[in-house]
Amino acid sequence: MTDSVADMIVRLKNANLVFKPYSDVRWSKFNENILSVLKEERYIKNWEIMEIDGKKILRVHLLYSGKRPAILKVRRISKPGQRVYISAEEISRKKQDSGVAVLSTSKGVISSRKASELNVGGEILFYIW
Repeated sequence: MTDSVADMIVRLKNANLVFKPYSDVRWSKFNENILSVLKEERYIKNWEIMEIDGKKILRVHLLYSGKRPAILKVRRISKPGQRVYISAEEISRKKQDSGVAVLSTSKGVISSRKASELNVGGEILFYIW
């Protein structure tokens, strides 16, 4: 698999839309960092590392507010074939409706809100709302 980030966010979105209690995704430290941002921004409840058939996986427990899923839409921006970067000034100028961008920066994987506070730019991984 060449794009584990896209695989993970699509699995989460699809499981969330059909109201599954959890979704299993491939383990990587990068995916863990992304999940910590999603938990901080209240798009997921929690996650845990499990081992199934000798392989590590992340079991992500999904979040719902009543009959509405927390993750409504996800849009992948930066891809393996075309990386997209944004400066700190551009982050503060771009206002997403109610969603948030997840960025890979020199300070680690963080949300666009935190990137504005820290005044850092980086690679835009995806938008989620």
